[in-house]
Amino acid sequence: MATGRVINGGRRADFYSVTIGTTQTTLTSTTPVYTCLEQISSDGANDDNGVRTWSLDQIQSDSAFFTFCNTYAPGGGAGIPEDLTMEDGELIAGASSTGTTLALSVRGALISGGTDDGKRLSWHGLVKISKTSGSVNFSGLTYVKPTLQATTTAITADLVIPSTVLTSYCTTPATVTLSSTTNTYGKFEIR
Repeated sequence: MATGRVINGGRRADFYSVTIGTTQTTLTSTTPVYTCLEQISSDGANDDNGVRTWSLDQIQSDSAFFTFCNTYAPGGGAGIPEDLTMEDGELIAGASSTGTTLALSVRGALISGGTDDGKRLSWHGLVKISKTSGSVNFSGLTYVKPTLQATTTAITADLVIPSTVLTSYCTTPATVTLSSTTNTYGKFEIR
């Protein structure tokens, strides 16, 4: 039997605000603070420490995009204090339990063939939006493609993503729990 093959992407990335607790991190709402639907490509590259940087090559350049960047990019927050990571790894989420760290779900492609045929590959984790996000280049006869880059941040308390977040695009949606010890910088799921 043929193994599962993946081609193309899912053309969707959802960003959620989170409440960071001492034993569990949860979404403050199952409604994303921003959804990117105009990706040309979604590039998730790991460094040698397993830290993943997502670079979304995209053309969404409406007010929702720039409000998102102005609110959640470090230093650009509209009254949202920055998050700090102490030298022992403890994450201090701004002045309250909600800060600039976000949960990200990147919808991947449908799998073809094998035991996972028809299921969707997706990635979930905690991220911070890069200060470079929202950078633009205006050129003749070229689409404006504002940058959107997010770098994973370590999960210090298990991250729980409810199944209702995945219902719209997974064949078998189920709650996803990312362990702070085994999925520190996020993980891929097939559902």
